[in-house]
Amino acid sequence: MKKIAAALLLAAVHLACAASEDIDSILNKAGADMVAPLERDAILCILAFSAPTQDMSEYIQTQLTAKATEAGAVKVVTRAHMDKVNRELNFQMTGLVSDETALSICQRLGATAIAFGQMKELDNKYTLELRMLDVETGAYILLRTYTVPRSSKAEQLLGRAALYRKTALGLRAECSKNSIEGAALGGGMTFDYSFTRRIAGGIKVLVSYDVANTDAAITTLEPLAALRLYAVSPSGEPSTGLYIEGQCGASVIFVDSQLRYAFDAGAAIGFRFGLEHFYIEPEVRGGYPYLFGAGVNFGVRF
Repeated sequence: MKKIAAALLLAAVHLACAASEDIDSILNKAGADMVAPLERDAILCILAFSAPTQDMSEYIQTQLTAKATEAGAVKVVTRAHMDKVNRELNFQMTGLVSDETALSICQRLGATAIAFGQMKELDNKYTLELRMLDVETGAYILLRTYTVPRSSKAEQLLGRAALYRKTALGLRAECSKNSIEGAALGGGMTFDYSFTRRIAGGIKVLVSYDVANTDAAITTLEPLAALRLYAVSPSGEPSTGLYIEGQCGASVIFVDSQLRYAFDAGAAIGFRFGLEHFYIEPEVRGGYPYLFGAGVNFGVRF
């Protein structure tokens, strides 16, 4: 049980670190790299980037322009001037612009350096290639490729926003410490509804039986309310990925013919894998009075 919890915690840390780099952090890094080699008062021309969608192309250009402007050490050619020259050259961003075309455009604008590039999908990830040229010499100032993790924002800009399935209904199989000496086996039904892309509420009805106790037949019924926060979604899909959940309710304990009650409260950590209309999520939980449990939820989403 402890090994499972440790493994999930390690996965959570790893995923949290991975999630810290989204498209905006990558563009911030690219913007800093772009400005670093330029002298003060240099005139930087940022061309439109080749990308699968116009929205993504414009977003990359806008964010890099903003980063260069914030630095304050360089002058950035305005979009109005860019549009005028592009029309004169009949310039169409149907692919990665050639170095010669980029130089021709920016020489007419009086720029000292130009930045351009492309974004493409490779091996289930996105790569952003940033090129910078010295207009006078035509030599490369910077040529760097960045890996852009999949995220909700990137998918939306690429016109691939995941279908938002808000409701999930499923079953649970679990081994818990609802036992006097050993472990209890159990299961139940689960329901949750996503109020936003990251926050969901739901109910669970769990039943477990103390298989280790031979002196008495102990059955525990747990009706629980739950509030869940999806902390990390590597795929960018709403209501999936690593989550943290708070739970509260009651433990109704049947000991032979006697009935007992206890307040039930705890927390859980798990990971929801979305498989089209289905989902599966391993989970560990801890609290009172059951101490801890580990199990898997699976069901349908709609």
